[in-house]
Amino acid sequence: MEGALLQLLEPVKGRFTAGNAGLHLGDFAAHYGKASAHMEAFSRMLWGLAPLWSQGGGADWLPLFRQGLVNGTDPDHPAYWGPVADYDQKIVEMAAISLTLMLCGETMGFSPRESENLHRWLAGVEGRALPQNNWLFFRVLVQTAFRRMGWPWNREQLDADLDRLEDWYLGEGWYCDGQPSQVDYYIPFGIHYYGLIYAHFMERDDPIRARRFRDQAARFAQDFLYWFEDGGRAVPFGRSLTYRFGQCAFFSALAFAGVESLPWGVIKSRVLGNLRDWLAQPIFSSDGLLTVGYGYPNLCMSENYNAPGSPYWALKAFLCLSLPEDHPFWRAEEKIPALESLRSLPRARMLIARSGGQVQLFPAGQSCVCQLGQVGPKYEKLVYSSRFGFSVPRGDSLEEGAFDNCLAVSEAGEDRWHAQRGFETYEIGAGYTWRRFSPMRGVEVRVTVTPAFPSHRREYRITCDRPIDAVDGSFAVPAEEAGQRYSSDMVEWEAHGLTARFPWGVSAIRCEEGGGEPLLVTPWPNTNLLAPLTCIPSIRWRLEPGEHRLVTWVTGDIPDR
Repeated sequence: MEGALLQLLEPVKGRFTAGNAGLHLGDFAAHYGKASAHMEAFSRMLWGLAPLWSQGGGADWLPLFRQGLVNGTDPDHPAYWGPVADYDQKIVEMAAISLTLMLCGETMGFSPRESENLHRWLAGVEGRALPQNNWLFFRVLVQTAFRRMGWPWNREQLDADLDRLEDWYLGEGWYCDGQPSQVDYYIPFGIHYYGLIYAHFMERDDPIRARRFRDQAARFAQDFLYWFEDGGRAVPFGRSLTYRFGQCAFFSALAFAGVESLPWGVIKSRVLGNLRDWLAQPIFSSDGLLTVGYGYPNLCMSENYNAPGSPYWALKAFLCLSLPEDHPFWRAEEKIPALESLRSLPRARMLIARSGGQVQLFPAGQSCVCQLGQVGPKYEKLVYSSRFGFSVPRGDSLEEGAFDNCLAVSEAGEDRWHAQRGFETYEIGAGYTWRRFSPMRGVEVRVTVTPAFPSHRREYRITCDRPIDAVDGSFAVPAEEAGQRYSSDMVEWEAHGLTARFPWGVSAIRCEEGGGEPLLVTPWPNTNLLAPLTCIPSIRWRLEPGEHRLVTWVTGDIPDR
């Protein structure tokens, strides 16, 4: 783990800005501008370095980052990060600085003036307006660090933020990220992760909350296991996927906080397995930097808050490096848990179907209300797969839209397609999901999805007040792999169905009721999160005004591995 972290950090050398208070890792922009992006890149390295420093490692990096912390918080230095404003990106980055202070601040040898500057700058978050979501934990960690360092701290502010965070507890270990319809990776690598850090450091000062955070994380772990294949790969779903192996950070935090809610070997397998899978994928630039993207560098899927240094939030996975070498986490043999083939997660508004080599997530009632970038496709598909990923549009034509695992509709004869964006109501049953939505004025869709891994059944009830075209897409299967491109003889056609049977994956769709024309959509490049080039087996209908019942059977499978 230490070697992996140092290998990830090596390309960062030589990229410090003046005063070592920032890192310049690229030239594209996030909404908060270049100065904050430099500061963000600097601070995100601390998620890995602080745990390493706490155990005496990474000595070569300590003077560089110590100087950056001192200069960035000194109002008389040219590298000063500046005062903190409402909704400031610098507030996000305070969390990593706070963890650094909690883990090794007492050994970093800050002078009284340097300590005063650090305290004053971090205290700038007090009273600031924050998004009502996981951001509140950034201010919680600041106060926790103040308490740990023996600096003045604001207990009233701390209690208010923690009380507000508990308003978003859904039960059975699950939170939402401020919005009940948004239940994604921010729950494990955001809310639970910070809660476990708080529980570790505030056990004596706040034992009731510390115990609650531990208990809730322990319960959540039983469900979150299902988001991972046996080998450690997780299913892509929701926003901020460019944080990649941040997916396993929750399990690293379980070990850090001493929460043995699962056998240590299972916890270890989730951390190391996920890291192994990610570090074998082409997620780096030619000079070794982590890129914005998911399975490969890809700005098409990014959010408006993704800057060049943003992907290094993934280093939160290395929190376990703060554990001593004789900790049972390190001594345990990795163990793959035995899991159910279908699990209902009603608090997360989804079903999970799985085998050892693929996870399929079936959500309903999921939606992100903020316009952050491609949030509709990130939450509202009918199914998400760990092996096939999902696609985001680059336009509104059929090829640009890349409408995998969703229904898209268009005015009859036009090539401007609309998929789900928001929903009216939903239901999660023991073995099905159901939702109602309107993708376009005058069109209502009700769809029931019934998993039968690796396939599932979709039953549509579509009501339209004028003629429309509709397309139902299957899984987006890679069009090539390992230098081999698919050929036409790998595509099997039926009267009302289509199977793309490629050596590396099978995607199929068959219309059982409603007729329809099969077609193989070849989306624009770089629409899918896992494969730059894909094919989407699909069914297309012309629907006249009235009510229609359409039933399709969809499969996404992979060869035995």
